[in-house]
Amino acid sequence: MPPVIQAYVAGSLDPIDGFERTFDKRIRFFIGSLVVGCLFPAGFLAYLFLAFPGTFGALVLVYIPIELVFTVVFTRWFRRRLEHVRNLPRAMRHRLAPSGVGMRNRPTLVLDNGLVMASGVQFRLFGSPMGGTMIPTSEEVPGLERGMLRMRPALRIFRNRGPESLRVLLNSIQQALNARFSNLYVFLPRPSSMPDVRHASWVSSANFEAGFRQPDPDRILQQIDSLASLLEDAAMMARNKRA
Repeated sequence: MPPVIQAYVAGSLDPIDGFERTFDKRIRFFIGSLVVGCLFPAGFLAYLFLAFPGTFGALVLVYIPIELVFTVVFTRWFRRRLEHVRNLPRAMRHRLAPSGVGMRNRPTLVLDNGLVMASGVQFRLFGSPMGGTMIPTSEEVPGLERGMLRMRPALRIFRNRGPESLRVLLNSIQQALNARFSNLYVFLPRPSSMPDVRHASWVSSANFEAGFRQPDPDRILQQIDSLASLLEDAAMMARNKRA
C-alpha cells in the first residue's frame, strides 16, 4: 500500500481573510498606542499630585476626568473607523481585481476597472505607458505612487475651481457618496522627463472627506465606474491642455 501523505493548510488562503487578520493586529496595536499616549499626561499629573500634594489638586480633579472621557470617545471613534476600513474588501469582493487586496503602509484595494481605493476616501487611476489605464496589482501600487514624485500637478479641481463640466461631475459624485468636501488632481510627468515604462504616464486622484461619517460601501460601489470615467476624462483634458 503506498504511503498516505496528509497535507494540513494553516489558515485560509483567501487574501481577504489574510488582510483582515493583519489589519486586526494593526488595529489592536494602534488602539493600544493611542490609549497609552492619551493617558500619559493624566498619569504624569497624578504623579505630580502625589509628589506635591495640594499644589496640583484642582488641576488634577478637573483634567483627569476630562482626559478619561476624551480618551474613551476618541478611541471608540478611531476603532469604528478602522474596523470600517477592514471590512471594505469583503464588501467590494465582486469588483476587486486579481491581487487587488494589499496593505503595506496603508490598506489598498484595486478594483476591476483599475480604480485604486485607499480607506474609502481616496481614489486614484494610473495611466498606462502603452495607452489607456492600468489595472495594477496591490503590490505594484506603492511603486506607482512613488513615481508620482517625478510628476507635477497639471490640473486641480475644487468646488469653485477647474473646468465646469468636471466640477459638476465631481460634485455629483460627492453628493452620492454623502461626502462634505472633494477635490481632484491630475499629475503629469515633468516636460523634461524621459518616458519610462516603469512609471504611470499620468495619475488622476480624487479625495473625499466625509467628516465623522463613514463612507458607505454600497454608495462607493454605485460610483466606482463614474469615478473611473471622471478621472480618465480629467487626465485626457489635462494632457490635451498641455499639448
